[in-house]
Amino acid sequence: MLPLEQPTASAAQQSFELQRVDFVSPEAGGRIGAVSAGNPLWAATWQLAKIGALRSDEWRAFMLRLRGSQRTFLARDIARPFPLAFIGGFAGMSRAGGGSFSGAAVAWSQSISADGDAVLTLSGLPGNMAFAVGDYVGFRWGDGDGRRALTRVVVRATSSASGVVALIVEPPVPTLVVPAGATAHLDRPACVMRLVPGQSDMGPIDRRLAVTSAKITAVQDLRP
Repeated sequence: MLPLEQPTASAAQQSFELQRVDFVSPEAGGRIGAVSAGNPLWAATWQLAKIGALRSDEWRAFMLRLRGSQRTFLARDIARPFPLAFIGGFAGMSRAGGGSFSGAAVAWSQSISADGDAVLTLSGLPGNMAFAVGDYVGFRWGDGDGRRALTRVVVRATSSASGVVALIVEPPVPTLVVPAGATAHLDRPACVMRLVPGQSDMGPIDRRLAVTSAKITAVQDLRP
């Protein structure tokens, strides 16, 4: 079953950040070593407040369909459905090499710099395309594009006139999970999430028949 689509953004507050499990280990000389346990995962919390009756019904139905943590859904940072410089979308844009641009790169690759930064190279973009800190690159693959992953730009960059850009991103793309044939894209990037048991709750409805408050907490479900 494909992940469900999250309702249209109407959250009053959002937290969308990486969740890491790191261990530190002091050495005899006094240095502190650190190692990560597994891939960092995106964790999110959305708080709803004073939404209308129709939106309330939409969110309540969505929560019912998730069946607690049994089903997955596509989760997005509601602040960045597209890169900041193109927050309205890519209508009318063209690739540097010709042809319309809908958001997908033609090819991608990742390398690790001498400083340990993950450098994600995208090609087949429009020329001189600006990337802001906080923009996202999504990856989709599998049947019906049901597998997703997400990484965030942490240093500003601009594509070359030929439509190639090298982005420093976090977290590094987990290439043991994301296949080389996955599509890298900038339009509505998402990851697959599940609700965190016991941490999501739909509040009561008021006399307008609208939910007065709600909290949805979820964590990324990353799998090949």
